[in-house]
Amino acid sequence: MTIHEVIRREIHKHLEQYGLFDGDIEVDLEKPRDRSHGDLSTNIAMVCAKRLSRKPRELAGELAAKLMFDRAVVASVEIAGPGFINFRIAREHQRNLLLELWHGEGAIEAIKTGGGKRINVEYISANPTGPLNVVSARAGAFGSTLVRLLDAVGYDAHGEYYVNDAGRQVKLLGASLRARTMEMLGQAAEFPEDGYKGRYITRMAEELLHLDSKAILEQANVFNDESFHRVTAPAGTADDWMQLPEEESVRRFSKYALMKILTWQRTTCRRFGLRFDTWYFESELHETKRVERALEQLRKNGHVYEQDEATWFRSTTFGDEKDRVIVRSDGIPTYFLADVAYHFHKFQRGFEHAIDFLGPDHHGHIARMEGAMKALGVPDGWLEVQILQQVNFVEDGRPMDMSKREGQFVSMDALCDDVGADVAKYIFLTRKPNSHLDFDLDMAREQSNENPVYYVKYAHARICSVLRKAAEAGISVEDVTEKGLNGLQEEPEWALVGELIRLPETIADAAVAREPHRLTAYAHEVASLYHYFYHHCTILGDDLIVTMARLQLCQATRAVLAHVLELLGVEAPEFMGEKE
Repeated sequence: MTIHEVIRREIHKHLEQYGLFDGDIEVDLEKPRDRSHGDLSTNIAMVCAKRLSRKPRELAGELAAKLMFDRAVVASVEIAGPGFINFRIAREHQRNLLLELWHGEGAIEAIKTGGGKRINVEYISANPTGPLNVVSARAGAFGSTLVRLLDAVGYDAHGEYYVNDAGRQVKLLGASLRARTMEMLGQAAEFPEDGYKGRYITRMAEELLHLDSKAILEQANVFNDESFHRVTAPAGTADDWMQLPEEESVRRFSKYALMKILTWQRTTCRRFGLRFDTWYFESELHETKRVERALEQLRKNGHVYEQDEATWFRSTTFGDEKDRVIVRSDGIPTYFLADVAYHFHKFQRGFEHAIDFLGPDHHGHIARMEGAMKALGVPDGWLEVQILQQVNFVEDGRPMDMSKREGQFVSMDALCDDVGADVAKYIFLTRKPNSHLDFDLDMAREQSNENPVYYVKYAHARICSVLRKAAEAGISVEDVTEKGLNGLQEEPEWALVGELIRLPETIADAAVAREPHRLTAYAHEVASLYHYFYHHCTILGDDLIVTMARLQLCQATRAVLAHVLELLGVEAPEFMGEKE
């Protein structure tokens, strides 16, 4: 039982005397802002006071007097302010919790409550019509971290990338590449009105003109190591394709462009540290008739009707503001119907829960998609949608004019080139996903404590440096033991211990709340307390007992920071520039 569970159980036991039961009220425990107020705090007296017609501080004092704990676990209970109840964890118990954390028994295992439940996390859904942008970068940072968090608390999380490779946009892509290629050959070409005009189309066309059929086919080999069986190269060369009837010619150019852009996108994802269990292609939904089968199931369940020669889904039945067209009057399914079929197939693949990351302009999509899942018989709550807000770049203290730099920072690759993948991911994860983020490029480029990821990485590297110096002095620290930690005496040491033992609860809370930013806040606090400890306590001193205790504390801190950075997908370096 965790310390949080011990305290909550004791509080609930006494709340029952007031007619308030476990299922009626939740006891929140938080770390006090002021560390001198203790290790944990609850506002339960203030929450209950109104219901009981009592004064909060008076009720807090009454409750605090009733709470009974083993003093080897909870050293003291105090009231503060308008009615907070504060708890100080006994140092002996803090030491035991640190040992449990170090040995990986109990503390980390206790938070694995997911029971292996299969969760699908679709965190990038992109058109394969150009390089990935910063919207995908923020989604990638959140989604990949959430997958690791869910795994850490015992779920079987499955990362998925949805490739929108069907429909008009892919045809426009092929038509755009075909037109650019023809222009370079001096042939008359009408560029599509809504075509893709990015420089990457021109670069692709320039490269294509120098490739023979063998070289084009060889480019598809990069997909042999993953589930990209759908990605193949068109036979022939650009010259051959231009001799074909226009529709077939555009199809060949589309197929080539799709292959090239998916190569770029996969390379970018790898560079950003993203790995997907599945790359799911929209075209497969159509080829396997899953779209038609989803429509038939909706019709069978009585949730569609015909009007104005189109087919409509009764989404107002499920709280949407209006019904939605799912098959147009020309017989072509809408994107919404394809998305319904895709999510229904997730359910059919055995996922017990699904999480989507959507942009801020997709709020209206939530009600209709949740409604469609209910209409298909999927249990309530199966689909969960996380909204990702936009990112604004700031440079020289001002919002950056993207056009001034020719869209340089629109792409994920350009962002990696400028500040690095680790810095970008970490900064994305310093805010809630549904919060706007002002990304300060000047700060992100700094190699100083102003840069939050540098600050945390430097703490890890500093610990590694201390442990190396200890080894050079002939002091070996291989394990953290009860005997070794007995040498801890100073307040900076215990402040650090008190933060380290919060790791399991922090991971669990971040996973449940879908808030990876709790990890970056925690890492920053651990780093701050370590730097304070480092400057106020001589680690390699004359007293061997104290030296060993502090080295073991260093070892435990290094392990905690490394674990958090691993969950964030950020490197934990052993060497960085020294700033002693």
